[in-house]
Amino acid sequence: MQLVVIGGGHAGIEAAHIAARMGMATTLLTMNLDQIGQMSCNPSIGGVGKGHMVRELDALGGIMGRLIDATGIHFRILNESRGVAVRGPRAQADRVKYRIEARKHLESTPNLKLRQGTAASLRWASGTRGLEGVELLDGSFLPCHAVVVTSGTFLNGCILIGDRRIEAGRSGEPASRQLAEQLKSLGLRWRRLKTGTSPRIAKGSIDFSKLAPQPGDNPPRPFSFFSQGIPQPQVCCHIASTTPDTETIIRENLQRSAMYGGHIQGVGPRYCPSIEDKFVKFPDKDRHQIFVEPDSLETDEIYLAGFSTSMPVDVQLRMVRSMHGFEQAEILRPGYAIEYDSFDPLQLGRDLSMTALDGVWFAGQINGTTGYEEAAGQGLMAGVNAVRWLEGKAPIILERDQAYIGVMIDDLATKGTDEPYRMLTARAEHRLGLACDLADARLLGVAREIKALEEHEFRLIEAKLERRERLRRQCDEARVTQTSLLGPLAREAGLALASGLSLTELLKRQQITLSIADQVLASLPDWGTTQRGWDPSLERDLLLFDIRYAGYREREARLLEGQRTWDRVRIPTEFCIDRVPGLSNEVKEKLQRHRPETLGQASRIPGITHAAVTLLHMLIERDRSA
Repeated sequence: MQLVVIGGGHAGIEAAHIAARMGMATTLLTMNLDQIGQMSCNPSIGGVGKGHMVRELDALGGIMGRLIDATGIHFRILNESRGVAVRGPRAQADRVKYRIEARKHLESTPNLKLRQGTAASLRWASGTRGLEGVELLDGSFLPCHAVVVTSGTFLNGCILIGDRRIEAGRSGEPASRQLAEQLKSLGLRWRRLKTGTSPRIAKGSIDFSKLAPQPGDNPPRPFSFFSQGIPQPQVCCHIASTTPDTETIIRENLQRSAMYGGHIQGVGPRYCPSIEDKFVKFPDKDRHQIFVEPDSLETDEIYLAGFSTSMPVDVQLRMVRSMHGFEQAEILRPGYAIEYDSFDPLQLGRDLSMTALDGVWFAGQINGTTGYEEAAGQGLMAGVNAVRWLEGKAPIILERDQAYIGVMIDDLATKGTDEPYRMLTARAEHRLGLACDLADARLLGVAREIKALEEHEFRLIEAKLERRERLRRQCDEARVTQTSLLGPLAREAGLALASGLSLTELLKRQQITLSIADQVLASLPDWGTTQRGWDPSLERDLLLFDIRYAGYREREARLLEGQRTWDRVRIPTEFCIDRVPGLSNEVKEKLQRHRPETLGQASRIPGITHAAVTLLHMLIERDRSA
């Protein structure tokens, strides 16, 4: 059996790596081997929601977390003060080193071959059944039995700068036309989407004394559960902001931008707007924050995060120089918008297979998402499920209460998207159970099933879980009274101990600050012992989270059980929606368009009522018992 992954971006890297790790003979096909792992936009990984997915990738054998730990030059935990459930790690990568490290990692992976070339078409034995392989633009042929398409922005990609249109998959690289046209000719529903990037500035032309410094965390906390530390020197980022002059320049030249000049057809990302869009859509804001972030320790390039633009180059230069500290700035690479073909994700199964095409999985921007992390999450799951399909095994479906990756894939396959999809913590209904620091524990069973990790990595997770369980029991068993060693600490927190209470009950009290909690936990037999991967401050936060939110999580678990009942009921493929009595035409139309695989999936389609799902459930059960 052979698997081919088309595309060497973040989705392709994860798909190829996990497939090879699972023992499948895999070939990664990419236009340019030197651009594997390229960060076309901001060279950063993670953030709120996105950082959660990177931790989940790491728990499932993905390599994004390990790559950023090896090449990161600025680490920060975002939302740290808002609690364990919603805080997210973020790191600035050394763009050059990240790309080199990604290729090196893939080249050392058994069962994986790299191949430079451009996919022109897929070949089947009959119609779209019985996949035979991938035809390349140079006339060669790669035989395979399954393929994962991770084409990024390359399908009919077009760069736009002002009124200039340049056919390209990204700056300096050609677009892919033949594969895009073949997929369209097969009857797949498609649309044009848009994303963009910011200008890169020469470091020596910036007056950093006028900017606000933004130091990273000290010490930096790794992304991967298995990293030993952060090897790269750490740098300081900075914050700038637009000025009234910036707004004036933008408004005076708005019609010269590709977006507002009518040159763009595709829909852009709502949650990552261009700088032009920010001033148009938020007229009440007189300035916008810009993050000044280094591209690499190897180059003199600075990335302006939050300054994405499709203005002509001369206007971009005026815009940049209108900000304090950038009066003499020189643009090394202009920003640009890029349009590309994507395909309606409602045509996907929840295993990310393209249901109309035998042996084909889609992952990344081809499915309508935006962001390295979203692409990587899809890539890993597409790779896993392509291998399991080849082995005749059932697919792995991550549920919405298991992982943010599961939320994203379910959203795509169930609801679809009309704009580039970005992961937000608000998209998850069960955020308390999806804390990023607990991803290794939460996904341990899935990782075991797909043999995603080395045995010593499994042992590391299990040892940490066993220690947490012992500490939890010790908290339940330890008694705090007026005369006990912990009595003075309780009184310091303003608590009366007339009849005493357990350590668990004590830690539930909001009066117990982090410093007091550290002193209290130091009394436990297992707290002070050293163990690889054990971070005392993190473990204290996780223990307090577990104790203080136990009641909320128990209530959430009861609600989840009702949802899981419907998630376990599959809708037979032969079930005829048209003939179901009592359903409105609107409900029938939505069910036929979305083609949900389970009743739970059907219940999450906008406009599908509880009554409609209950009726479907009754009819399915009736047919089964007939």
